[in-house]
Amino acid sequence: MGYAKYSEDIERTHSQNIFGTRLDFQVSPPIQHHRCPFCSFETTAKDLLETHLLQVHRDAAIFLEQDDRIVPDRAVFCVRPVHLKIRCPALPNGISVSVTSKFKTAEPKNFKDGKLLVITPHDEEVVLVMLSIDVFKREYAISFKKRIFQARLSAHLIERVNEANTGIGTWSWSDVSRFESALGKEPGLSGDEDRHRHGIYEYYHGLWLEQNQKPEYVRHLEKAFEVLRDYDDPLALLISSYFLYRVNGFGSISPRLPFPHLRHVANFFATSLPNDLEELQSGEAEAEGEYVPCEIAIADADAALLDSVREFLNGQFDRALQHCDAAQQRITSGDDQAQCRVDFVRFRINRQAKRAAEARFFAERAARSNVELFRNEAVKFLKTH
Repeated sequence: MGYAKYSEDIERTHSQNIFGTRLDFQVSPPIQHHRCPFCSFETTAKDLLETHLLQVHRDAAIFLEQDDRIVPDRAVFCVRPVHLKIRCPALPNGISVSVTSKFKTAEPKNFKDGKLLVITPHDEEVVLVMLSIDVFKREYAISFKKRIFQARLSAHLIERVNEANTGIGTWSWSDVSRFESALGKEPGLSGDEDRHRHGIYEYYHGLWLEQNQKPEYVRHLEKAFEVLRDYDDPLALLISSYFLYRVNGFGSISPRLPFPHLRHVANFFATSLPNDLEELQSGEAEAEGEYVPCEIAIADADAALLDSVREFLNGQFDRALQHCDAAQQRITSGDDQAQCRVDFVRFRINRQAKRAAEARFFAERAARSNVELFRNEAVKFLKTH
């Protein structure tokens, strides 16, 4: 392939300067056309298009889009979180958007055209999204329906996972490869079950890479979550919920999770701390009789922090801080999400133990967190202490 020359004539016009002698080369500016997205109306004046939208298509001039498609007023999504684009092309100052659910009511915020709104509905929950300008309102009902795939927890699978739980600390690359091969060699697997086994392999592969300080571990843990979140067996559910814990997505962990300790730890992080611990402690006590026979390997830094939260809920603040120290030493380099959790737990422990200086120090760190609840609670504390 070579090149070809492309040429066009440029219109020459005489300049209107006082000498009237110089020739100027001028290119006529292109005329911009503004088209209505809802009908055949077209104009060269943007303000006329805005007037047309508000007069003729006012009910459609503010709307939601997802992947360049207009979202219907009642929409069910199978991928969570749901990313929706706010559209208000005729309103340069934006519109008011509020999100309401049975779990949360957010204050209305102003969104300009093209800005993304991210919501994370619980299973089967309806989230109401209200778009409004002046007295005109448009309401959307957004819900999430989890896709459920079936996979047997066979004796072969449980045995392989138990071996991984025990041996992953001393694995070499050949052990990782053998684990993948052993999962795939189970006879009689359906397509869904084969996908399920691959998700479990990705999880343990990611843990092993993390242990060996390989940055690509994140991609493998994310892949495991993407696969296993569509299954409802205990093993997939535990891995998916642990992943949500790791990325500080506590609000997405089901309040009906059948793993009591993880459920109460998620609740500890997802809710504001009460004046006393009786409510949280009673919830932990109620879980003592629950038991689901399921075990996975997790990062040792997370194991230490889970123990810290347990000791905190039992009122053992010094022991809780000791577990925080252990978690701090074991955090993977660059894992900012884990660091946010440790700082926040330290803040709450010192606050509850009436250690004002230490509580303020960790509150200042938590106030810079990317987790909204951590940040809000820390900022509120700093304003009064």
